[in-house]
Amino acid sequence: MKLQIKEFAELTGVSVRTLHYYDEIGLLKPSFVDEQNGYRFYNEASLERMQEILFYRELDFSLKSIGEILASPNYDKQQELAERKRLLTLKKDRLERLIAALEQAEKGEITMSAFDNSEYESARQQYEDEAKQRWATRTLIRKVKQRLPTIPKINGTTFSP
Repeated sequence: MKLQIKEFAELTGVSVRTLHYYDEIGLLKPSFVDEQNGYRFYNEASLERMQEILFYRELDFSLKSIGEILASPNYDKQQELAERKRLLTLKKDRLERLIAALEQAEKGEITMSAFDNSEYESARQQYEDEAKQRWATRTLIRKVKQRLPTIPKINGTTFSP
């Protein structure tokens, strides 16, 4: 599969400008750029990554957070999909409560509890913090292990991984 940027934008529901920006910040690079005309092309792997980005965006993650999570060499897609499903379910439950509150409002009743979003917000923030920490820690450990052979002896002790 090879899609031009316009086709990819239409398929994913984002603007061409958004795709240019994602390329600019390194979040989603085209699979191929034609050197003669500068056209950007996307493939199936691009589509899969865009889906992951859109799931995170739906959960109100910042682009920076998304980039940090997806850039981790230890990123566990299955684990992350399960957690995103849990968060989206919490979001769905809140929307169902809001719809029920609207139906009650149509009958002249007032319900304020439907506006409570604290369970979802708390779970989302905890997930984002844990994901950033998990992937940042693993990345830091990997970088330290890579650098250890270059660290000189200190007080006669050679450090090794």
